[in-house]
Amino acid sequence: MASEQIEAQIARYERMVKAATVMTDQEKAALAEWEKTHVTGNGDFGTSDWPGWEAVISRISH
Repeated sequence: MASEQIEAQIARYERMVKAATVMTDQEKAALAEWEKTHVTGNGDFGTSDWPGWEAVISRISH
């Protein structure tokens, strides 16, 4: 089961990398704004936690 979870996490990161290459300027701005508030260096959140990834990934998956 652990290897399945690792593979799923790697696949998610791959989708985020692809999504980052096709983000609109508005999406990039939204991510940057979210990061200012949430990615503070304390380890609670990282860029990969941005809630907007799902919408970008969904858009490019069609």
